[in-house]
Amino acid sequence: MFIFSRAGCDAAVQQCLNANLRLTKPPERREILAYAESRVTTLPAADLAVLGYPMWLEALGRGVAAHHAGMLPVFKECVEELFSRGLVKMVFATETLALGINMPARSVVVDRLSKWNGETHADITPGEYTQLTGRAGRRGIDVEGHAVVLWAPGFDPKAVAGLASTRTY
Repeated sequence: MFIFSRAGCDAAVQQCLNANLRLTKPPERREILAYAESRVTTLPAADLAVLGYPMWLEALGRGVAAHHAGMLPVFKECVEELFSRGLVKMVFATETLALGINMPARSVVVDRLSKWNGETHADITPGEYTQLTGRAGRRGIDVEGHAVVLWAPGFDPKAVAGLASTRTY
């Protein structure tokens, strides 16, 4: 699910934890925890505590993760690897996940059709829409993929139709 804010991604993961959502089976959880723990062995325990490692690891073990530029690179790499293996089932990400990473998603959800561009909230472009929704049903790799744009007050279905019908590669 693409959420155009780091705080929004982290909040979505926290909501999943609060709801006690578990998307993994015990063997998957054990594999996730073993992999993640092996990747952070060089980091001091005090640093891990400050970085929110316990919560990150708990969510990861449940098959849920955030992915954004505000995360420690080793955390992002773990999420990417475990998602690629099919162990992490749900990733709340900023658009950085859509850029140059071959992630095997069956479905992509786009939170909204506008994002902060550093100066103002602007509508996403057809190219950005193609990049985001292209994570599901990757051309030449997947047979099928699904893209969903969430409804919100003021939502214009014609805007989605315009974005989806504009061929930008």
